[in-house]
Amino acid sequence: MSTFFEEVDRCDESYEKAKYLAYDDYNRYGNFNLPVECAKKWSKTTYFLPSVYKRYMQRVENFEVRPDDVWVVTFPKCGTTWTQEMVWQICNNLDYAKGRAIGLNTRFPFLELGGLLPDENLDTLGILNETKSPRLIKSHLPAPLLPKQIWTVKPKIIYVARNAKDTLVSFYHHYRNLQGYKYHMDAFLEIFMKDFVIFTPYDTHILDFWYMRNEQNILFLTYEDMKKDHPTVIKKTAEFLGKPLSEEQILELTDHLSFDKMSKNESVDLLHELKDMQDSLLLKKQDEDFAFVRKGKVGAFGDDMTPAMIEEFNEWLKERLIALNVDSELWKIFFLQDKPKNM
Repeated sequence: MSTFFEEVDRCDESYEKAKYLAYDDYNRYGNFNLPVECAKKWSKTTYFLPSVYKRYMQRVENFEVRPDDVWVVTFPKCGTTWTQEMVWQICNNLDYAKGRAIGLNTRFPFLELGGLLPDENLDTLGILNETKSPRLIKSHLPAPLLPKQIWTVKPKIIYVARNAKDTLVSFYHHYRNLQGYKYHMDAFLEIFMKDFVIFTPYDTHILDFWYMRNEQNILFLTYEDMKKDHPTVIKKTAEFLGKPLSEEQILELTDHLSFDKMSKNESVDLLHELKDMQDSLLLKKQDEDFAFVRKGKVGAFGDDMTPAMIEEFNEWLKERLIALNVDSELWKIFFLQDKPKNM
């Protein structure tokens, strides 16, 4: 087995602020020994996950990947649900009635979910093993922690990135309302910058897939491009999946995927699907107006972050991107602006 875990610094003053649900113990997980060409440029880093993930990590590494799988992989809160619905509809000949009748988690299982929750009876890997092909699979795992067969079997993978501050704010609301997080935005900002939020580091998660964006089986998208020109993204995605759509179908799907339609579509609202889990964990929404499909805007982070928070986060992000030697094009994706000329 190549996947390993290492202890988190539990003496760090921020560690207490990382806790959510009933979890009070975390590790960092990594895999530096994948003998495949695409891994040569990956960041040699480890990722923050609950310690309970240990029971799942070997099974994930050895998960049997099929050539006709379609994967949607993202860092959390980067347009995952939006992309899943787009991909499912393209792969199912725009069957809107069937899509509304079946919850998205059933149509598009979440690979590692069973390893992130205290319920050992939730075996998402087992569900996927029993699912008939072609399978649609969602994951938030970074490249090094995905099943090792994914790099040799080479199914189609759609990766979606989103700017850092909108991702941060959206993930904070997710933590508060779906993961029982009891601290406020300033604490979440602190743990995000220390990579004490699940699936962090955010930057290397995206960077590793950026290096693979020209692989034939990988389509790299951004949330911002989906907002700016969704019909073009839909057309590109449909062609990538080998299921081209007519102009009329593209416009029809664009309308189906609009924020207004998505926010009213109960089949993609995971609050409905997660209700039993929330009840069993005694979870209650902190914000009564919270919705899983929340705002759907670009650059709305200023509604939650103070100017001082934005300045602190920007400085942290600049330092990280410079240290990682991130190129200008990806800098704009992270920052919503070009790289300053003096850097």
